[in-house]
Amino acid sequence: MEIQVNSFRVFGKEIPFYGLLFVFGFAVAVVTAIPKARKMKLPFSEIACSGVFAGVGGILGAKLLSVLTSINYIIEYHLSLLDILQNGFVFYGGLIGGAAGLLVYAKAFRAPVLPYCDLYAAGTALGHAFGRVGCLLSGCCYGVPHAGGFSVIYRHAIDPNTPLGTPLLPIQLIESFCLIAIYLACEAAFYFGKRRGASAAVYALSYSVVRFVLEFFRGDLVRGVWGGLSTSQYISLAIFAFCACAIGYGVYRARRAPART
Repeated sequence: MEIQVNSFRVFGKEIPFYGLLFVFGFAVAVVTAIPKARKMKLPFSEIACSGVFAGVGGILGAKLLSVLTSINYIIEYHLSLLDILQNGFVFYGGLIGGAAGLLVYAKAFRAPVLPYCDLYAAGTALGHAFGRVGCLLSGCCYGVPHAGGFSVIYRHAIDPNTPLGTPLLPIQLIESFCLIAIYLACEAAFYFGKRRGASAAVYALSYSVVRFVLEFFRGDLVRGVWGGLSTSQYISLAIFAFCACAIGYGVYRARRAPART
């Protein structure tokens, strides 16, 4: 599969697929939260306010981690502040920043944070799936060289380091399919699970595993590699360990509760 363009024109203005699908993915995350909010008996204002907190935190976190993981690239090419701001985002930074935004919102309004994590878990996975399609069309977050039939060849790309004219593994599309499967699992956990935080736990555990594995097939090394593992793999390990410990602690408390009453 060859990709010749990474943007399109509307009324003479260039619209990049990356930015369009990034915004669309965020909108999907908010829209999918509406029926869940109704089930949880939360007013629409809760979605709007918590969505703003999560969105602002997500954008700041995604940009901050992008700068931190690209610091050598920024120094080498003497990028200006405008260049840095126009540079891409790192999803894990957005996820951590968005979670921090929800935590701030929950603390500010004295509400439990787990219901809000459940509110957006499935939508985050689905929105991210659309975002990865944007990456595929734009030529960023590309895969390793792959000469098989299931490959993609770029003629233009937003990432100046993307190998042009070289068959690459479409790792973005593979991740997109994995994210759709995670979305379905999160929806099942939300509507059929019996505990708060089930949907968020399914998302965090499953995505951290998927991301850890898929990182071995990424071809862009700007994200930073230490000790044979990328920044995202270390974050994946940390998220998985945190969730596993949190679930273990929750199970321990649940088993201890009857003995106290």
